[in-house]
Amino acid sequence: MRDKISNKIYAGQFAILAFISSVCFKVVMLPQYLTATAGRNAWLAMLTMVLVDGLALVCVYCVVRRTDIRALPAPVPLKRLMLIIIGVSCFAKLVLFTGETTAYCSTTLFDEGLWRLILAGLIPALIYLTLKGGNALARTSQVLIWFVAAVVVLNVIFAEEAGTLKNILPVSYDKKVIFACDKYLAWFGDFSPLLFFTVTERKKKNYVPVFISYILIFAFTVGVVLAFTAVYGGGGVLVANAFNKLAIFNKLSTLLGTVDFTVVCAWLLIAVVKLALLSTAVVECVCCFFGDRKIVSVAVCALLGILTFFGAGNQQSIYNVMTSAVRYLTVAADYVIPAVALVCVFAFGKRKCAEAEALYEQTR
Repeated sequence: MRDKISNKIYAGQFAILAFISSVCFKVVMLPQYLTATAGRNAWLAMLTMVLVDGLALVCVYCVVRRTDIRALPAPVPLKRLMLIIIGVSCFAKLVLFTGETTAYCSTTLFDEGLWRLILAGLIPALIYLTLKGGNALARTSQVLIWFVAAVVVLNVIFAEEAGTLKNILPVSYDKKVIFACDKYLAWFGDFSPLLFFTVTERKKKNYVPVFISYILIFAFTVGVVLAFTAVYGGGGVLVANAFNKLAIFNKLSTLLGTVDFTVVCAWLLIAVVKLALLSTAVVECVCCFFGDRKIVSVAVCALLGILTFFGAGNQQSIYNVMTSAVRYLTVAADYVIPAVALVCVFAFGKRKCAEAEALYEQTR
């Protein structure tokens, strides 16, 4: 049964999923939020949290090279608690980011309209990708990443000189930066869904793609906030969809008109992958306790659609929830659990991990 919905992937696929998962929603609304809290030092908040995310990525990768969290050699009550926390956290983020996706499409593509139709198209896509499982999602991301890379390179090459360093200086790591890091914790720590994958050995140095992925994550996320601040300065608090607003500064625009549509298309593709990754994690958590995978997949995505349908009209409500104490649940899922899982892996050793994996396969 598990082979049909296998979550076994290669290191390169893991690296791509990690990049998409980490970058996708950090370049939409988050730069505006960080600017509203930390001002011109918003990039320092992004820098701090991306460094912390790097530690989480190391923990997750060290775990999935040996086993996945469902087959983790750990006490059953502990593992169940970990699965519950991850499931609730991923679903909360799923609601948050689905709301941001529909709001973005509504304001950017359709002039404040048709968000219900966007949702009607998005939910079936998520159901399909969730049913296909992690391996199919990884292969999909391998195809999409080439288009995303081409779009990024194109925009970097033809970028216009805009902004000034005066908007970034002086640099001050003050309490506002710490407050921004704390307030927007829910937008960081994106690697807990990857605990449901297992990286198969193909090369000895299979950490290289993951290392490269993290370097790109660091450069892309921090670079976007730096550029955003340099261009818009304090006015960034009024500018949503940072990646899109930066894309309009392109030399080709004077010849062809606006070319930011390529950036929009690239982002929408990786947004669907990111959302499917979260929904897959939620379904895996639920299925570890009860339920048929098909029924659970449909139920989770249907519930997501209902909550977004009634909440998309007031995105502020979703924002308020995810900046409340709920954000500390995501800390437990994205930072604490990977560290605990890593301790279990090293405490029980590779042989126990293999035995637990074999036992899990037999129970499927």
